[in-house]
Amino acid sequence: MAIKPRKPIRINPVDVSEKTAVGIRLPFNKKRVFTLDYTTKDHARSKLINLLITSPGERLNQPLFGAGLKNRLFEQQTEEAGDDLRNYVTPQVEQYIPEIELKNIFLKDGGVQGHKLFVTVNYSLISNDEEDSVTLSFTNENFNNK
Repeated sequence: MAIKPRKPIRINPVDVSEKTAVGIRLPFNKKRVFTLDYTTKDHARSKLINLLITSPGERLNQPLFGAGLKNRLFEQQTEEAGDDLRNYVTPQVEQYIPEIELKNIFLKDGGVQGHKLFVTVNYSLISNDEEDSVTLSFTNENFNNK
């Protein structure tokens, strides 16, 4: 019986100490403003979510930062719109989050249904090929400031 060698597990040097934070979790929440990320995986995920929900021009000194998914809520949902979304998000991720590699971006459940936009992004960390996904939903209720 042959023994298959398993893939080596690479650990980011920043993740060695469990008590050392890698960064601040984004977006901020209302209960605790500064929640910390203690692993590279968690921090890459929070950076991706921040990139997806930020609109271009919203971040100071970086007017091109952000995918602006909230702005796409009321657009016609066609196959070309999905391709346009992929073509816009991919260079943003490559520029601002180089530690991850996008695998797939797709609109879930047919995209827009009654002013709801569901976007799922599959990605992997470049350092260890660990895969993860982020699913975001946007509704017209997100725009109410209550």
